[in-house]
Amino acid sequence: MPNLLESAWLRLLSAKDRESREAALLPLLESLRKSAQSLELSDLPDFSPRPVSLPRADDPFGESATTATASAASIDPAFRPFLSVTRERTAAELTGYLLQVAESSNPKWNAFSKIHGAEALAAARQVDTARSTGRPWGPLHGIPFGIKDNISVKGWPHTASSKILGQAVAAEDATVITRLRNSGAFFLGQTIMHELAFGMTSINPHLGPVRNPWDRERICGGSSGGSAAVVAAGMVPVALGSDTGGSVRCPATLCGLAGFKPSFGAVSRYGVTPLGGSLDTVGPIAHTAAQCLAVHQAIAGEDPRDPATLGTAGLGRREAPKSLGELRIGLPRPYFTGAMEPGIRKQVNLAVEKLQKAGARVENIQFPDLDAVNAAASLTLLVEAAGFFGPYLPQGKDIGEDVRGRFEQGLLIPGQDFMQAQRLRALWKRQVAALFAECDLLLTPTSPVAPPKIDDPYTELDGARVDARTAVSRYLRSFNFLGLPALTLPCGLDDLGLPVGIQLVGPGFSDEWVLRAGMLMEPVLGFDAKPPKA
Repeated sequence: MPNLLESAWLRLLSAKDRESREAALLPLLESLRKSAQSLELSDLPDFSPRPVSLPRADDPFGESATTATASAASIDPAFRPFLSVTRERTAAELTGYLLQVAESSNPKWNAFSKIHGAEALAAARQVDTARSTGRPWGPLHGIPFGIKDNISVKGWPHTASSKILGQAVAAEDATVITRLRNSGAFFLGQTIMHELAFGMTSINPHLGPVRNPWDRERICGGSSGGSAAVVAAGMVPVALGSDTGGSVRCPATLCGLAGFKPSFGAVSRYGVTPLGGSLDTVGPIAHTAAQCLAVHQAIAGEDPRDPATLGTAGLGRREAPKSLGELRIGLPRPYFTGAMEPGIRKQVNLAVEKLQKAGARVENIQFPDLDAVNAAASLTLLVEAAGFFGPYLPQGKDIGEDVRGRFEQGLLIPGQDFMQAQRLRALWKRQVAALFAECDLLLTPTSPVAPPKIDDPYTELDGARVDARTAVSRYLRSFNFLGLPALTLPCGLDDLGLPVGIQLVGPGFSDEWVLRAGMLMEPVLGFDAKPPKA
């Protein structure tokens, strides 16, 4: 008689595979259980993954504070270098040029899964007609985007770069796509991602590895790897990705770009293939914080089809910062005392020094045990992802081995441990929210390692050989777990000439404020390098 207390899909596992999955889970479970020993009976779980936003007496949050918004009557200044409002370059001309670049470049970087050239040109001509009559549709009028494979565009394949969804076609646009269209944007093509968004390399078993435009022998990160590569290689000005454990910020920093993860609940996930129901977010990858802001303003807002967004309008808003001298920057100790490649540590410390010299007040602050937070975040994602995709496990080899293994791990995690993770989440969210009484934002390295090589994904950290594919997300997933907005900005090049990034994190729903703080920092950081062969 089958064991009804065990998932049917687990019974497909061999004894050897099950033992391997359990062994990989043990360090996470041990870390979680150690932290859970400090919980009181009164510590309730957090089943509302939206971030905590505490009011401050000196700078109150709330709807009374104003936030500048992009005008719908003109093209956002952040994108004018790509498309002149005086018709020096029409959208059709820009699109034709980018299609030529993509045709010659995409075979080298393997970033687009499908280029929709005819549709993009038709859309470009439409927006040019509207502009010629003096009626642009919005602040992104005439800007072509790359769209990650897990975001639905009506009539396009909707596969999340996986064979198990290989015949799926989107019946309607995702909410973020509808909002981009209403802002005047259109779409050049779909970008390859780590299968089902469950990994940090974008080495896809069905479509091949996405290659980093800074060095094609290296990964560009994941899971939104193709979205970062198409921007870094000059095939589109901006792309949309999703971020569940760092999947926008990781590839953005490894490709020398800006990338933004919004607060959980700030942007609708409707029409985006789910992975972690309490962790998934949607955000832009672009060249600058200003471009990320323009896109975020276009796609953010409540959506009845995504309950997480309801009631979020006006939360966390505050007056935009006017100078670096206003900013109090907290450096969370675990993010700076942990192992980091020397070239990256050097550039991150240099970035902090530049901000201090420009007037920002910088101080070290305490932070919850990062290993414990990451363990709880990882276990939460494994359980949630297995809930969505466990039924697909009988398809076996149609799912890549690395992704299938994570789904199987998720089915093995005891319910008690998942509950403890949510109780700890509630505790840590309150503790981190309280830190913003001491500082305006947090600053961390984005990744402690440079992009690893595709065929040799290991690096030396403090004398230990570690899997760099795991290390790239070490400083990222905590902020998905806490639901906070996070922006990565490039700040320099390491000793190998590869890009290094810093991450800025703000209180819950202070998304636009964080982006505007990033805009103040960019001139000070002074990063203007481009991939040498892109």
